[in-house]
Amino acid sequence: MPHRRLVALIAIAASFAAAPAARAATACPNPTGTSEFQRAVPEQVDLDGAKVRSALRFMTSRLAVSARVYRHGCLVATSGLDPLTQNTRANIWSATKGVTALLTGRAITQGKLGLDDPIGRYLPQADAAHGAITVRQLLTQTSGLRFAWLSDIATPDTVNYTLALPFAHTPGTYFEYAQTTVTLLAAVVQRAVGEDLQAYAQRELFDPLGIPRSHWNWSRDAKRQTQGYAFLYLPPKDLGRIGQLLLQRGSWNGAQLIDAGYMRELSAPTPTNGAYGFLAWTNEGGTMITATAPSRRVIDAPFLPPAPRDAFAFVGFMGQLVLAIPSLDMVVIRTGYPGNVDPDAHSLLTSKSGDMDYESTRMLMQAVRDVKVPDPGPFERVRRFESFDTAKWLDLRTLLLSLAPPRCTLATC
Repeated sequence: MPHRRLVALIAIAASFAAAPAARAATACPNPTGTSEFQRAVPEQVDLDGAKVRSALRFMTSRLAVSARVYRHGCLVATSGLDPLTQNTRANIWSATKGVTALLTGRAITQGKLGLDDPIGRYLPQADAAHGAITVRQLLTQTSGLRFAWLSDIATPDTVNYTLALPFAHTPGTYFEYAQTTVTLLAAVVQRAVGEDLQAYAQRELFDPLGIPRSHWNWSRDAKRQTQGYAFLYLPPKDLGRIGQLLLQRGSWNGAQLIDAGYMRELSAPTPTNGAYGFLAWTNEGGTMITATAPSRRVIDAPFLPPAPRDAFAFVGFMGQLVLAIPSLDMVVIRTGYPGNVDPDAHSLLTSKSGDMDYESTRMLMQAVRDVKVPDPGPFERVRRFESFDTAKWLDLRTLLLSLAPPRCTLATC
C-alpha cells in the first residue's frame, strides 16, 4: 500500500511538472518617436479574433472610414478601409474638445495654469462677471452662459463674442454643452503658456507622442484664434496615440505629460452631469445629460451601456470616437460618417449611444476572453425606433455628406 501511494504521488507530481505554464498575454511598449505601434493578433491579447473582425466589419458597414482596436499597447485589428485611410487627416469634430482638455492639463501640470483660476486673470478684456468664470467651469461645460448653436459657431471673433454672452445660469451649477466656451478655454491656455496654442501643442503634446507637425492642422477663426471645440484634423493612426495616452492616465514612455490626478478628474463624473468629466464623456455615472441639440435630455443610462463603467471617451459629430477602457487595457478608435440608424439628433452627435455605437461596442466586449464583461442585451430597437423614417434619415445622411469638407492625404493636404 505505501508503495502504491508513493507511485501515485510521483505520478501526480509528474503531471503538474508536465503541464504547460499558463500563457501570458502579449504586451507592447509605447512607440518611440514616430515609429508605429507593434502589432499582435487578437488571440495574443486574449481577444476572440473572429468576434473582433465581425465588430469591425459591422462598423465599416455603418460608414466607418477607419476603425482600430488596441489592447495591452498592441494594435490588434483594423477595419478594411484603414490601410487606405490611416494617414488621412480628417476633422475629428468635438473630439477636438478632448485635445483642448489635454493641453489644459499639460499647462496645469507645468504650473502655468490653475484648475480653479478665474479666466479674467488671463483675459483682461473680460468684465468682472465673465472674468470670474473658472478654468474648471469651462472644462465641465458649466460656464452658465447662454449658447445658441448656429449663430455662436459663425462668429468671426469667438473669444470676445463669448465674453459678451449673457448668463442663463449661475456658473458651476448647470451643465450646458457649448462650443465657443472651449475656444475661450483655448485662449486662456494660450495666454497662460505665453505662446501660440498650436506651437505649444506640438512641442508639449504631439512631439512627445510622436505626431509630426505635418500630420495635423487646426482651424482658427477670423482673429486667428484656435477653435478649441472642433476642426482639428488628425489621421486615425495618431488618434491611437492619444487614446493610449488616455489609457495610461497622461503617462508616455516614462514621462508624466499630464498629472494623473487631473486625468482622473477628466474621466470622472461631475456633480452637474454623471456622464461628463473634463470635456470628455464618461461611463461612470448612472445617468447622463446629452448635448443641447435641439434641447438637452436626461437619460437614465450610462453613456455607453455595453462598455465597463470605467470607460471614457473623446467623442465627435458623426461618430468620431477615441475610447479608452482602463479595466480592459483597451483603446478603440472610429472615424467616419453617421452610422447610427437613429432619427435622434443626440445619437447623430454621439452624445448618447445609438445602435451602431451600442452594438459595435457590445460585439467588442463579447470578444474579450480573459475578463467577463456583463452583457446588457441588444439595443432596444422597438422602443427607440417608434417614429423611424428611413427616407428622412437617408436624406439627412446625404445632406451631411455633401456638407463635409473634402478629405486629404498627408501628402496633399
